[in-house]
Amino acid sequence: MKLRIGILGLLGGFLLATAATAQRGNVNHWLQYSGSYWINPQWVATANLQYRTYRPVKDPRTFFTGAELQYNFKKAPVSLLSGYAHLFNRNYLDLENTDYSHENRLYQQVSIRGQFWKASITHRYQVEERWLPQGYHTRFRYSVALRVPIGSPEREVRPWYGIFRNEVRVIVRDQPFDSNRVFGGVGYTFSKHFTLEGMWMSQLAGGGNHQHFTMFVLKHHFGRMDE
Repeated sequence: MKLRIGILGLLGGFLLATAATAQRGNVNHWLQYSGSYWINPQWVATANLQYRTYRPVKDPRTFFTGAELQYNFKKAPVSLLSGYAHLFNRNYLDLENTDYSHENRLYQQVSIRGQFWKASITHRYQVEERWLPQGYHTRFRYSVALRVPIGSPEREVRPWYGIFRNEVRVIVRDQPFDSNRVFGGVGYTFSKHFTLEGMWMSQLAGGGNHQHFTMFVLKHHFGRMDE
């Protein structure tokens, strides 16, 4: 119990500390909940909620709600996924004024899992169909992610792990580069039902706009997880 309280306190302290130096639009904050129900070892249904802010808790930037269905192949480290998301965005026109917009998004994804030295590695290929106020466009995303166990390999259970990920996003248009995201952080597995991750993400967008995010992700697994 003390360890869990300490982890939550550490993450909470990191989030509050960034508030003192954050500038709106440069350092932002991202809270996410993912609840997954394992229908069986092959089929998984997931609901996603995100709350992104310019400053912790207040000054909202984006509300994200979505749901997805994933199929895991029995004899291959491959997963197929399809989902839908709705985004409610709040954008600053200047220092005082904001406007609001909505986005509807469908997406399809292929994930391939493997091993790289002592780490697990995942390649993710995703296609998005996005309906925005300025019109429809298609976006492609590719990410490679490493999950590295932390602690002595002689221990039977190692709840801590490191997270490293890079993602590139491109859009079908004259200037295709959308953004590149680099993630780094740690995760802690409380049980087979709960995992908490804390990360720092830096994003370089088209036009040279550079932003940073603190990210905290709670993963809640229901149903059957063992294969």
